[in-house]
Amino acid sequence: MKSILVVLFVALTSFTSVYCQDTEKMNGTFVSYEDGVYVFTDKDGYNVEFTNVAEEVSNKYNLTDKTYIGKQFIITFIVETEMDELDEEIQVSTIIALLIPE
Repeated sequence: MKSILVVLFVALTSFTSVYCQDTEKMNGTFVSYEDGVYVFTDKDGYNVEFTNVAEEVSNKYNLTDKTYIGKQFIITFIVETEMDELDEEIQVSTIIALLIPE
């Protein structure tokens, strides 16, 4: 009976770790959208690039329009590792939420 519980526990925790993903937050100023890349500058002046934006975010904020250039945002994002066309691992950052601070 204990072995069944252990196997069940291990199976359940392995499934949840596949679907759980850590999100990160940062404050940034929107700089540009060019060639499919959204560029923000952090408080230290470093550029941070995002290659994807969640559909809910793009419906609320059209970052391809120059209206938001220079605006400050609180950015929630995830970073995933994918394989490129050369079978090399690359980091892909996706914005999953945007908020204009008050």
